Amino acid sequence: MGQLVSLAEWAAGPNGFKEPPCKATLHRIAKTRQTYPPAVKQGRRWVVDEEARFVGMVDRVEISNHLPANARTLVEKALNGSKTP
Repeated sequence: MGQLVSLAEWAAGPNGFKEPPCKATLHRIAKTRQTYPPAVKQGRRWVVDEEARFVGMVDRVEISNHLPANARTLVEKALNGSKTP
């Protein structure tokens, strides 16, 4: 296991991105655990192992059942794509 680095430093390194994504995209990648090993939040910033690899969405994200139906549908489309199950 390597040293923990910020998401921006990791994205600029040899992880497979030809051009580093924007900050919002990097935060979405960290929140939805699209790296292996997954990113960790330290205080206000996300850090990841410098040797981590981008794996993408492996499985669907769990969404709270406490949301209203319209909001739940919108969140599902945003996180999992617009495909209907």
